[in-house]
Amino acid sequence: MWPPMGIESIDPFELPLINTVLLLASGFTVTYAHHFLINGKRGKALYGLLYTVILATIFTGLQGVEYSVSSFTISDGAFGSCFYFGTGLIYGAPITLNTNNLTKSESKLSPYWVTGFSDAESTFSAKIAKDNSRFMGLRILPVFAIELHIRDLEVLKRIKEFVSVGSVTVRTRNGKPTGIYSVQSLKDLTEVIIPHFKEYPLLTQKQADFILFYSLVNLMNNKEHLNEQRLKKIISIRASMNKGLTGTLKSIFPNIVAAQRSIIKNQIIKSPLWLLGFVDGEGCFYLKITRKKQILLSFSITQHYRDKDLFNVIKDYLVCGVMEKTSTRPNTISLIVSRLEDILNKIIPIFKENSLLTKKSLDFYYFSKVGYLMKNKEHLTEKGYDEILFIKTLKNKEKY
Repeated sequence: MWPPMGIESIDPFELPLINTVLLLASGFTVTYAHHFLINGKRGKALYGLLYTVILATIFTGLQGVEYSVSSFTISDGAFGSCFYFGTGLIYGAPITLNTNNLTKSESKLSPYWVTGFSDAESTFSAKIAKDNSRFMGLRILPVFAIELHIRDLEVLKRIKEFVSVGSVTVRTRNGKPTGIYSVQSLKDLTEVIIPHFKEYPLLTQKQADFILFYSLVNLMNNKEHLNEQRLKKIISIRASMNKGLTGTLKSIFPNIVAAQRSIIKNQIIKSPLWLLGFVDGEGCFYLKITRKKQILLSFSITQHYRDKDLFNVIKDYLVCGVMEKTSTRPNTISLIVSRLEDILNKIIPIFKENSLLTKKSLDFYYFSKVGYLMKNKEHLTEKGYDEILFIKTLKNKEKY
């Protein structure tokens, strides 16, 4: 039964004073916990957290009492309105907010982000397998797919929601689960996936795979895979995609000549959201602390060397960075930004204005926090260095 017996005798005008004291006390306990947390003293930080929870519980209980024993309502003039709004406006205030439109707009992905992320993570492929029920004993299945670490399963669900076709599944190999978004329906590929990438073209050399994929799907829509000579054209296209033909297909079609593959040139970044999607897939926000206690930050994007021209376009777009090619990975190229001034003035602002969507956003959060500490020269103090050391510890533990 609420309120408890005898509680009606409490003067509601005395309770706000008590709650104010509780708020001040909880502010102290939170600060206490934070101080010991950044200094790596977990035990004392937990005590601070415990005290904060206790104070918050008492505060919430007194708020309930305050509303229960008050002799006025939110509609009783200016005082009633100010009282309820000032003390939290919990149960009893007949006001609701319609957040449906806000939720929908926030959950809607940008088509440029989808293309940028696909440039980084997607594959356009055609699975060809033996199937005696099909023409010439072969089953052809064109597939658009994105496979990610299980930590980013929600991102795949958002992509599926954006395009409204396909499916999201979980697969475990060698004890490691991954999420896979895929579209295999010829109708969905023709009516949804292909039109998207025609309107918002890929910028990496993956666009060449898309062009081949588009041709293959068109042939299948025209039933040309049911003709032996046309089937060979499909196999020829397949030979130029991804890693080429399997050993089995080479034995069935020994004289197949791979279709000509396009070289993608003159790329233009039309939206920062393409870059956002690409970095969500291929970017790295790196924090290093040397033995001499030197703090190093760097932002990098790595891709196959065939995309070196695109990386020059990205470099010009960012107006910073250097291109690097390492001997240990001769087939890749990286764009690296390590000057603190460029990180603070060019890199961080882009990803603060346009939030990353994958768990990589946590890396960026730690990265930017250290960047601002370095901007204020706090990394040169013992307290600042310890805080950065703690941030790095958190970053390493959050290998999701």
